[in-house]
Amino acid sequence: MRAKILPLLMVIVFMTVSLSGCMGLIQARESLEGMRGEPVDKPYADKIAMTHTFQTESIFDIIGEYSNSTSFSIDDSVTRIEIYFKVTISASDTLACLEQAPTRYVRPTVTTASGAVLWAEDVCEDVSPTTYDFTPEDFDTLGDFTLEVQARGFGETTLNQFQDDFIIIINVYHECRQYPQEPPCDE
Repeated sequence: MRAKILPLLMVIVFMTVSLSGCMGLIQARESLEGMRGEPVDKPYADKIAMTHTFQTESIFDIIGEYSNSTSFSIDDSVTRIEIYFKVTISASDTLACLEQAPTRYVRPTVTTASGAVLWAEDVCEDVSPTTYDFTPEDFDTLGDFTLEVQARGFGETTLNQFQDDFIIIINVYHECRQYPQEPPCDE
């Protein structure tokens, strides 16, 4: 009987030794997964800013128009878009806007990837800090959105008392799944 058990025991020992590496890896992976912790959904924001202070040094600066554009990417991780908008047009409270021929104005526009207008303003007087919020339901497509600004203003540089300016800040809020021991989503 001993003669029959010895080969069977050798086969079992050989199989155990040869398979323990694979089985050991599975157990090690499972224990590491258990120690890693649960992932969390983490919000972060990308900031796009466009600011300009007018400086008039010649008559051509008064009749010239400031124009600028920038694009930013919107994907399915975006939860909200926030637009901060502020305009200072010196003495606009005493000098009325000339609707027929505005000499000083700020005209920002945000268009979606499909070309639809998400947000637009046309102002020729002070605008106190205002915030606009948009959710994914407010825009029709994902992709590259564009911020375009056309503006005209005045800014004297001698006393720095009369200077038109504007500030537009777009915060694009994302949410990503952050796993412990991995680099943050916003890097």
